Amino acid sequence: MDICQLRSFVAVAEAGSYIKAADLLNIPQPTLSRQVRTLELELRASLFHRHGRGVRLTEKGAKFVEYARSVIHTMDAALVSVRDNDSVYTGQLVIGLTPSIGRILIPTLAPLLKKNFPLASVRLTEGLSGALYEKVLLGQVDFALVLSPASSPHLTIEPLATEQLYLIGPEPAGAGSAEIGLQELADLPLILPHSNQWTRPAVETAAAKLGMRLRIELEIDSTASTTEIVASGGGYSIMPGSLQSLRSLPQLSWQKIVNPPLEATISLITSTKQPRSKLADAAAMVVKETLKELW
Repeated sequence: MDICQLRSFVAVAEAGSYIKAADLLNIPQPTLSRQVRTLELELRASLFHRHGRGVRLTEKGAKFVEYARSVIHTMDAALVSVRDNDSVYTGQLVIGLTPSIGRILIPTLAPLLKKNFPLASVRLTEGLSGALYEKVLLGQVDFALVLSPASSPHLTIEPLATEQLYLIGPEPAGAGSAEIGLQELADLPLILPHSNQWTRPAVETAAAKLGMRLRIELEIDSTASTTEIVASGGGYSIMPGSLQSLRSLPQLSWQKIVNPPLEATISLITSTKQPRSKLADAAAMVVKETLKELW
């Protein structure tokens, strides 16, 4: 039994899928499957039930996963303790950002991180909130900036700022003014991300409070693709105001959603199971200061 087998096992348990876990760990699926199978043979126990949508833990697997997490946590803490230097920040750091936040933050943040941590390897990666949640939980990302994260016992969530949401379309909807009431979205053909992304539950919850049901015609988890379809007349979508670079496109209209206003909370999320290094702590301070200046 080794730490790689434990990490693979926990990744599959949390992702609920060998394919998804292999992608998040960036290792071939056969390698991942072999590591889990070797672990099962050593434990003399089946850890997963297979089903059509993926896998779920067996009773013994559910018991063992907590021990595995504890071992991984202890090992990571030991590595952080030994590797960290009190005066020099070294090592690797991965920061996740949603596309809307990244568009504004990265041009200013990247040079600051390079200046403050010249001996460290820093990578900035973009992704939708749902994907970033999983990467943070699996230790693939040290921390991430996401929009309106759902509460979780496995995440530390630090709200940092808020931003207004807008209806975008090929032409203004409703009366054609700069603002549009949420109620007026009821009959519009909407293009929204999948339900595990931040926009969908936020909008649907607000609509449900008004007793209305949204007309969602397409699910697309790509900001760029959604924007292209909307610009070509394929429907409407809801975007954060931070995507200001898109507001100059003549093919798109932007209307602030009101009555009630829809807002997204920009939050920094960290896994409660993965100890954050001194490098990550210091970088988080730089990120928060930069965000404060730009928002």
